[in-house]
Amino acid sequence: MGQSDLSQGLSLCILLLSALGAVSSVENVTGTEGKSVYLTVKLDLPAQRQVTWKVNSSIQIVTALPGVSPVYTDSYRDRCSLYGNTTLRLDNLTLTDTGEYSLSVTNLETGAPPVTGSVYLTVYSSLTPPTLKVNVPTTNGNAYPVNDTVVSLHCDAGVQNVVNYTFYRDGVPACSQPHVTCNKDFLYFQPITMSDTGRYTCKIENPVSSNTSQPLSLTVIARVSGVALSSNASGLLWAGKDSVRLTCSALGTNVTFSWHLDGAPLPTNPRYHLMNSNSSLIISPVERTDNGSFTCTASNSVNSETSSPLTLSLGCPLTLPALKVNVSTTNGNAYPVNGTIVSLHCDAGGQNVVNYTFYRDGVTACSQPHVTCDKDFLYFQPIMMRDTGTYTCKIENPISSNTSQPLSLTVTEPVPGVALSSNASSGLLCPGKDSVRLTCSALGTNVTFSWHLDGAPLPTNPRYHLMNSNSSLIISPVERTDNGSFTCTASNSLNSKTSSPLTLSLGCKYYGMLMTNENIEVSFLSVDYIEVPGSNLSLVSRLRRGSEGSAAVPQQLVGHRIKIVDI
Repeated sequence: MGQSDLSQGLSLCILLLSALGAVSSVENVTGTEGKSVYLTVKLDLPAQRQVTWKVNSSIQIVTALPGVSPVYTDSYRDRCSLYGNTTLRLDNLTLTDTGEYSLSVTNLETGAPPVTGSVYLTVYSSLTPPTLKVNVPTTNGNAYPVNDTVVSLHCDAGVQNVVNYTFYRDGVPACSQPHVTCNKDFLYFQPITMSDTGRYTCKIENPVSSNTSQPLSLTVIARVSGVALSSNASGLLWAGKDSVRLTCSALGTNVTFSWHLDGAPLPTNPRYHLMNSNSSLIISPVERTDNGSFTCTASNSVNSETSSPLTLSLGCPLTLPALKVNVSTTNGNAYPVNGTIVSLHCDAGGQNVVNYTFYRDGVTACSQPHVTCDKDFLYFQPIMMRDTGTYTCKIENPISSNTSQPLSLTVTEPVPGVALSSNASSGLLCPGKDSVRLTCSALGTNVTFSWHLDGAPLPTNPRYHLMNSNSSLIISPVERTDNGSFTCTASNSLNSKTSSPLTLSLGCKYYGMLMTNENIEVSFLSVDYIEVPGSNLSLVSRLRRGSEGSAAVPQQLVGHRIKIVDI
């Protein structure tokens, strides 16, 4: 190495050290990636010396003895030079060269312990522009954060060795606001406000270079709020004559407006005129079909909000209302249950009605204590049997009136109970001879009757005759097969009730004179008892039903007229 090279290197080293200021016990030196750096430690240098440089205390770089060329380790041989004044030059610096470099000088004449000194080298790369990012979507360098949300900016320098980050808004440092916090490579809006709209950049620095990001435009947008729909009409609007202006107002950023009628998009109509960026709707002239609910929706990229509905007060001739009841109807007839809450609704279909009147059989229906009328509703609380009748409702406004079709209410009540009776007065009905009428009676509305014998539907029999809307059963004549249990069931649309069972007393009475105390031969199917009329004497035989038999007659019955009863 020539003298000029050494002088040049020393001059550069001195300049670098001067830039860093005073030297501490471990001097800090910076280097630029890909370039060279001179490392110098100020020590007293004996004439005869051994010089050794190491990095991080363990890795030897070079050793030099007097009169001998310096010996470099393999990894430093072609990128390192040791000068006579012990200065070490490192070339082609890499980031991995960062570390503590120590110089050891040994006095070969005295053999005294070596003296040492260190410098700390930090290698920095030349910074490339960072990327300024935001935690909301961006389009072509523009972001639209929402007012009053937490937003962060990130100055992304990749893996570069950055010492300092600075954020700017419109060229002015951006971290001075109370709601803005900067922490190294991040800036936080907590929260962002409308005043934070602007062009942002970030600058990165290290001891050898600096660079600035491309600008990022933040446009803070406010949510849509306070949507209100108003009309310039102060009273009724007459169809075919008057016009009206509806105005939609809203707070927010970049707001657009859309309109709906009865929940559907506003139809195309030559009478509808949208003005002022769709914030106003002029209807000229109004018509009957404009009697729905108008709403407007204000929207931006953040949210949408819809106004409360606005209904125009239209002065139109009234059409026929519909009278409805909260129970099932058939062909204009309804059958509410006595004692229940029933309501009538005079449905005018959204027409401009000033007054509603309900009628029963042509007379005002709201005068009873249990009847309440409230605008288009009539309430029976509860309905009674006397409320049966034909009802209508009348609607009125200042220019017209109309009356509904009639609705017939027939108040019904459930079947409370059923009684089954017989017209047989003698007790016994003689098979093949006597007839009987069974009568089923029940309260209730629109009651129908059905009959059962021994739990099964009454069989078809020419002796059975149903009369009086099936409420009576005539059996003519009775037979022994009629000895079961008869029941009748009364039903209507609300419920059914079944009577207690009724059993016919079937049997014939035979009279004669008892002349002997011998057994009485009995040929009837069954004998219940033998009695002496006018006395308390009787002979109970209780022969098994369905068989013939005999009964022993006690002596005290001889000579008396007897009655043999066959059941």
